Amino acid sequence: MKNRVNITLAIAMLLPAGAFASAISESHVCDSQQQQGRSLFSALVCGNVSGSIRTLYYSTHNANFVAARNQDTVSYGGSIKYETGDYYGFNAGVSAIFLRGIDHPDSAHTLSSIGDNQTNIGEAWLRWRYDALRITAGDQRVDMPFVSDYDWRITPVLFRGVDVNYGDKENFLHASRLWRYKPWGSDQFQATSAYTNVKQTTDGMWAAGAGRALRMMDKKLSGQVWYENYQDYSRVLYTEGHLRWQDNNWQPDIGLQFIRGTSEGRALAGEVNNTSYGVQFAASLLPKVRWNINYDHIVAHPSAWNNGGLVVPYAHSTSSGPWFAQPYFTSTEDLGSGNAYSTNLIWSLRQAWKVGTRYSFMDLKPDAAEPGINQSEYMVFFSWFAPGILKGLSLSDYSGVQTSSRYKKNFWQNRLTLKYDF
Repeated sequence: MKNRVNITLAIAMLLPAGAFASAISESHVCDSQQQQGRSLFSALVCGNVSGSIRTLYYSTHNANFVAARNQDTVSYGGSIKYETGDYYGFNAGVSAIFLRGIDHPDSAHTLSSIGDNQTNIGEAWLRWRYDALRITAGDQRVDMPFVSDYDWRITPVLFRGVDVNYGDKENFLHASRLWRYKPWGSDQFQATSAYTNVKQTTDGMWAAGAGRALRMMDKKLSGQVWYENYQDYSRVLYTEGHLRWQDNNWQPDIGLQFIRGTSEGRALAGEVNNTSYGVQFAASLLPKVRWNINYDHIVAHPSAWNNGGLVVPYAHSTSSGPWFAQPYFTSTEDLGSGNAYSTNLIWSLRQAWKVGTRYSFMDLKPDAAEPGINQSEYMVFFSWFAPGILKGLSLSDYSGVQTSSRYKKNFWQNRLTLKYDF
């Protein structure tokens, strides 16, 4: 009964907080766009408030196949950001983040898969825009392969550095130099990585990427290439391309990806020797039903980390990032080498509902001398998006089980999230 009361209180907090922030945002809307850029005062007054407030019910049993590693808990929190208006191309943003747990055990007030209780400044950046050029310096969200904000949890993953982008999402040139990062499990920026067994600090990473999209008759050809240098960990080359038939009722999409990772500097996580190839096929089976099937092959290198796995310090044990074939509850790059398969079926019902299912099979070996993990994951999920005056409110649930021939116990997990984005 106590749990139900606390859950209700956490949910009730969402709408007032969002409504209050929305009212502030509306009060900061300029009467005329021409006012922006005329003075520093108008830039401050013409700002806006945005954010994401959420509560997450998280249930895990035999987590990562560790027997009796169980927890059922509720956490709530999120982030609220204020962004100024334009002042001769410049604007700034700052956000507050917070996280609290409800009825966690006395010995562990938070759950490691969600993060410690947090109250701090999150984003704090200065940005300059000119035409299609954007330069952002400070603590910010970034979006690159294996370096991004994996936000199913409550607080964002942030990075401290300088990020430069010219163009849009498909046609772009991108460069980034990052010195520190804030994981989802902490409100502090740090010079380490997500590899908890590595205590040494580094000077971060740098990256460069480019993307291009071309329309050819009824087809669209798009591609991107990235080079990422994680200092004292790894060098990663990532490429991905797609051919889409846009005017066809089935809208088929064929995707290819190639990943190459090698050691860099002190190679703190271990020797890196990764070569991966992936292929993806997607199609619309019905007007609102989208299906895809995915495959990745990771070449075995017995002397390298995880038998040829990929070392990506900010995605480790957090997200599979852009891998075509991936499970939902674990990360492809952390599971070894071999063959990875997955398939997804998603049904979009009107604009309010999205339901789906996913199956993945990881025929991977983290150690050449040990048997493969033969990991299957069965998952179902749904998302509901509120219409009208409640726009921004959503409810989603991801529930599934992983099985493996290496373990006697199955790994179960459920993530129920009520979220209000404003």
